[in-house]
Amino acid sequence: MIGLVSLLFAFLFFLGLYAGLSVYLQRRREVSQRIQQYAGYQPAAVRKTPFWEILRNRFHELFAERNRRPGRPWNRKKLDLMMIQAGLPLLGKEYVAIAGGLAVLVFLVTAVAGRSLVTGLLGGILTLFGAVIFLQRRISRRKEAFERQLADCLTLVSNSLRAGFSFLQTMEIISREMQPPMSTEFANVMRNTSLGRTMEDALQEMDQRVGNEDFSLVITAVLIQQQVGGNLATILDTIRETISERIRLRREVGTLTAQGKFSGLVLTCIPVALGLFFAVTSPEYLKPLLTTSIGKMAIGAAVVMEIIGYLIISRIVDIKI
Repeated sequence: MIGLVSLLFAFLFFLGLYAGLSVYLQRRREVSQRIQQYAGYQPAAVRKTPFWEILRNRFHELFAERNRRPGRPWNRKKLDLMMIQAGLPLLGKEYVAIAGGLAVLVFLVTAVAGRSLVTGLLGGILTLFGAVIFLQRRISRRKEAFERQLADCLTLVSNSLRAGFSFLQTMEIISREMQPPMSTEFANVMRNTSLGRTMEDALQEMDQRVGNEDFSLVITAVLIQQQVGGNLATILDTIRETISERIRLRREVGTLTAQGKFSGLVLTCIPVALGLFFAVTSPEYLKPLLTTSIGKMAIGAAVVMEIIGYLIISRIVDIKI
C-alpha cells in the first residue's frame, strides 16, 4: 500500500516538474525573442503564450518526436481520421493521451483500493478497452445517422437539380437544411472547394471520411457524370431506390440479430465484472487463482475461451448485405 502511494506521488511530482520546466523554458524563449525584437534582430511580433497553450504545444512536440523515431508505428493520419469520423473535436494523439491518462489513474485507484497490482493492471487494461469501444461506438453511430439521412439527401439533390439548381448550389442547400452529420460533411466539401480544392478531390475526401459503401456509389456516379455528362437527377433516383432497399434489409437483419449481439456482449462482460467485484471485495477469494500454477492456467484458458466465444458469436451475427 505504501509503495503504491509513493509511486503515485512520484508520478505526479515528475509530471508537475516536467510541466513546470516546459513553461519556464518557453517563457525564457519569449523574453529572448522580445529582446531581439527591440534590438532590431527580429521584427516579427511576439505574443504572450498562455500557460495551457504552452503545455499543448509541448505535448504535440513530444508526440512528433516519437513519431519520427524508427520502429514506432504511430498511424497518426488514421487516428485523426477516426476522430473526424467519430465527430470528436480532438486530434488522434490527444485522444490517445486522454485514454492513457485515464488508464493510469484507474490503475492507481484500483490498485490502492484492491491492495493488489493485478487488480490495478486489470482496471487499467479495461479502461483502455473502454476507450477503444467508446470510439468505435461513436464512429458506428455517426455512420448509422449518415446512412439514415442518405435517402432523403438524394431526394433533395434530385429535386434541386430538376428545379434548375447547380450541383454546388444543391450542396449548399443540403449544408443549410439537413441535420448533422450530413450537413457537416457537405459544409466541409463547400469549404474545401472555396479554398481551391477541386470538386473531385473534395468529394473523394468526403467519401473517405464517411466510409459508407452506398455513398461511395453516389460519389462515383457524380464524378462520372461530371466527366461524360448525363441526367444526374435520374441516375440519383435509381441509386436512391437501390440504397433504400438495402437499408430496409439491413434494418430487418439488425432486428433479427440484435438478441445474438447482446448475448455475446453480456456473456463476455459477466466473467470480467465478477472478477473485478471479487478482487475489490474479497481479494483472498481469488488468491488461489493468482498464486498457484493451476489457477494461472485456468485464468489463461478462461481468457482464451472468452475471446474465441466472442469472436464466434460476432461472426455468426455479422451478416453482410
